[in-house]
Amino acid sequence: MAFGGGTGLPVLLRGLRDSVSDLVAVVTVADDGGSSGRLRQELGVAPPGDVRNCLVALAGRRRLAEVFNYRFEAGEELRDHAVGNIIIAALADMAGSFEEGVDQAARFLRVKGRVYPAATESLTLVVRYADGTLTRGESVVHETLKQVERVSVEPEGTPAPEAVISAISGADLVVLSPGSLFTSTVPALLGGGVKEALARFSGPVVYVANVMTQPGETGGFSVSDHVEAISAHVGPVVTDVLVHSGELPKDLIARYRVEDAAPTVVDREALAALGVRLHEADVLSDKGEVGVRHDPEKLAREVLKAALVRR
Repeated sequence: MAFGGGTGLPVLLRGLRDSVSDLVAVVTVADDGGSSGRLRQELGVAPPGDVRNCLVALAGRRRLAEVFNYRFEAGEELRDHAVGNIIIAALADMAGSFEEGVDQAARFLRVKGRVYPAATESLTLVVRYADGTLTRGESVVHETLKQVERVSVEPEGTPAPEAVISAISGADLVVLSPGSLFTSTVPALLGGGVKEALARFSGPVVYVANVMTQPGETGGFSVSDHVEAISAHVGPVVTDVLVHSGELPKDLIARYRVEDAAPTVVDREALAALGVRLHEADVLSDKGEVGVRHDPEKLAREVLKAALVRR
């Protein structure tokens, strides 16, 4: 099973969908920006955007998946809304719960696997920065551009769906997908009961490390800093870390430097001191013109290989 959100989790799921017989995705529900944020504010529904992206990644009905991803460009009320977000919101309203609405959308798309929200209701991200200040809401984090120290969620103690806890206990492998550390990866783990279920889990927990740091979240972070941040929120659950090996093109690094981002330093000794096994492999897409992006097939292959090595 895999935890995450944003763009990282769907990439991982696209790679794993044809390699894993029982695939489970747990998706953050703390987004409050864009189309998801508008639907959350206007309808009171959990933010559907990250969930939609995961459903589309696993969809068997590809043409319908294209419809789910279509965004309106004209008008005012519908502009920038993804069709799938509206459909999921409608199904959740009709079914009486977001979890059931997601399940019905998965059936429409003939999803291979199961997709669950990280909590039984939408969560508000509470962000504490290194200077002691607090903000509420995921969308303001990247505008603030302060160093994040810790995040929590409101309402505190909101449980994860029971199916998520059951899936952890029955899993062969847990993967924490690449993506924004404090606004995607960690929030996906903050549903009530997940921390305790992961503490009981005896199998490998593989964290796919971010190739680049992210301004306002992980500026100056090494790979071990990422692992320690996860541990600070849910305990020392990570057993393995997968990092990209190989040089990044200088022109690509220069493009990221303009945005105050840099390659994440792989500090091998610090990771060893944490008791984490390090796996290094080429996991990036060859399409460097779009930036640093993981390749779904490469990523899935190396994640599964890391789990086998651990056993």
